[in-house]
Amino acid sequence: MQAVATHQEFANALEDLIRAVLKASGRGVPGGETELTLSQYFVMDAMADDALTVSEVARAARVAVPTATRALRALETRGFVDRERNDHEDRRLVTVALTADGRGVLDEKRTWVQARQREIFDGLTPAEQRTVSGALSAIAHNIDEL
Repeated sequence: MQAVATHQEFANALEDLIRAVLKASGRGVPGGETELTLSQYFVMDAMADDALTVSEVARAARVAVPTATRALRALETRGFVDRERNDHEDRRLVTVALTADGRGVLDEKRTWVQARQREIFDGLTPAEQRTVSGALSAIAHNIDEL
């Protein structure tokens, strides 16, 4: 029977996870020839199905509006995103959507991310696989209180 982890073991593991995520986010999203930051990837992923306003993108990508704005500006400069002002109802309303090039880059990154997620999951023991999703979700839900 496995011993229950102590609070300190949990704290150390959580800090290791946070450091690993920060290190990975600094590198960006691998896979393919196009470099994207993690924020740019999340923003593009949020727009995969529909044109959205900047605030909708931020909410769907689970990033702050200023982060979404910076990512969208960089993606637009690279030709991956188009902005469109609503000519009919409210001219202040601007939506953003992926271009064909942006969709290609997103598909390339998604393929890499999904393959890597599968590798990580497959590397876990069956017991770890049964508990990891719930544990990570609970941690993610509460981490903003650190």
